[in-house]
Amino acid sequence: MCNQLRVALFKLRHFILFLLAVICMMGFGAFYGYVRLAGLAYGSSMYDAFVATNSDTSFMFLSALVSAWFIGSDFSNRTIHHEITIGYSRWSVLLARELPVLLAAIVLHFSYVVCAMFGVGIKNGFSIELFEIRDLYWCITIVLQLIALQSIIVLITFICAKASVAIATSVCFTFVMCNILRNFLNGEIFIRSCFFLAKDNLSETLIPTSIMAVLIFVASVIFTYVIFTKREIT
Repeated sequence: MCNQLRVALFKLRHFILFLLAVICMMGFGAFYGYVRLAGLAYGSSMYDAFVATNSDTSFMFLSALVSAWFIGSDFSNRTIHHEITIGYSRWSVLLARELPVLLAAIVLHFSYVVCAMFGVGIKNGFSIELFEIRDLYWCITIVLQLIALQSIIVLITFICAKASVAIATSVCFTFVMCNILRNFLNGEIFIRSCFFLAKDNLSETLIPTSIMAVLIFVASVIFTYVIFTKREIT
């Protein structure tokens, strides 16, 4: 398992699509912070940029693209078949794919957030005076939601078991759930789900949202494992 995970993390570090996605997210964040937020009439601070981007799901489809491509290619090039053939358990095969893409999603999102803050800081000055401990809890909740969302993408990819199909399905699913429906559904369940990132640092928002994210993650991993164990890998 440890050896599989080391190999997967090495592949992620050299995965061109992931590196390009990180650069894009950094560029989007810096541009949005410097051009849009910093230019507002009331003069945005770094904290304003943090609040504006921390719950932004506009680019979740990019994380889905990276994850589906990264895992789906191992189905298409028969890497997963090879690992099972030489004796690795399906549980270790699953975790060795799940953990790197969860990390990738976290890196992508917070690259966007940090660079937006940096963009505002360049224009309006660097300051962290408005940040408080509750914002750390907010970030932890966002991390849990990102993990939950990516676990669903992993589930989709293991169901499709083919890179091209997994990419198309995952990107469309994420775009619909995190971009389109987010603008129309305001029900309590949807707002607490991983498709609608926590919008503030209040405990009444963070606690139920975190619980929902953990439940989604656990359910997705279990469902993925059950499907994977029943699948004939050829």
